[in-house]
Amino acid sequence: MQPLHDTTFHALSHLMHEAIGVHFTAAKKPLVASRLAFSQEPSTPPRAAGEPAPSDEWLERAIRTGSDQPVIARAAVSRCIATGRCDIPAAIQTLRTREADDAVSQLLLWRMEMVRGSPATMALAWERVANATRFVDEYAEGVALFDRMTRGVRLPAPDDGPSADPDLRRLEVVYGLSAGLSMTALADLHRRCRAGAADAVLDEGCRHLLTVMADSASLLANSFATSKLLAAARDAAERARWQERRRELAWITTEASGLLGADSDVVPGVDTHAYLRWTVESGELGAMRQLLAVNGIPVQPPAGWQPPRVP
Repeated sequence: MQPLHDTTFHALSHLMHEAIGVHFTAAKKPLVASRLAFSQEPSTPPRAAGEPAPSDEWLERAIRTGSDQPVIARAAVSRCIATGRCDIPAAIQTLRTREADDAVSQLLLWRMEMVRGSPATMALAWERVANATRFVDEYAEGVALFDRMTRGVRLPAPDDGPSADPDLRRLEVVYGLSAGLSMTALADLHRRCRAGAADAVLDEGCRHLLTVMADSASLLANSFATSKLLAAARDAAERARWQERRRELAWITTEASGLLGADSDVVPGVDTHAYLRWTVESGELGAMRQLLAVNGIPVQPPAGWQPPRVP
């Protein structure tokens, strides 16, 4: 991953300090600033009308200097959709070429054309979406970047006293920041890919995209796609396939949540550093599967098991 310029790093360091009280030294390697583009920075005083947020300044620097990096290019297109600031040719070029096979990137470009494009450019953008063959797990990507950015930083101990692992507070911040970065195209995708769409080409494009999402390591994308494909099942075999996938996802998340929320004296197999590494290497869903495996729990649900009913 290419480093950002020093000016971007200094601005990012300032924002991180404002957000979570962390100071970074200049020796720290700058990472991709766009992962921290908060709409509102925590712990910052109110600004005068028209005064830019700190993130506006460093995100602008990041876009100017690093739009060849896919994560920054995606942030640039997201800002274009939200604000209309769309003079970002380098970012668009990055997503249309180097990231042509990534569904997340192509969904962003499609949403951009929905806002500012013509019917012809929207149709072309959707065609690119329908031809994507992979789906980036943005949560795992965020965990990796925030981990690298904060590695070696010691945060103040919580009010209830220091933890046995002095790095635990930092890891909690890493996961917390990453959890706040979710895919924003799902609502538009849900409306576009309704079951029983009259346009057969659109329907097949949706099916391909949803299948790519259902094969990804992203828990959010996997769950969303599985639900959509189950609703749009064309026969009993398809319905059984996606019902079983939904049952498997429910089993994995239920068991993993129980392990992650358990006391360390009860569940000694949960190592926060190992779990972070698994998330970075295998995605959120892959990390959960590995967590179950090291604790002797099968990743496939027992025959007849069904998710607990929510009261």
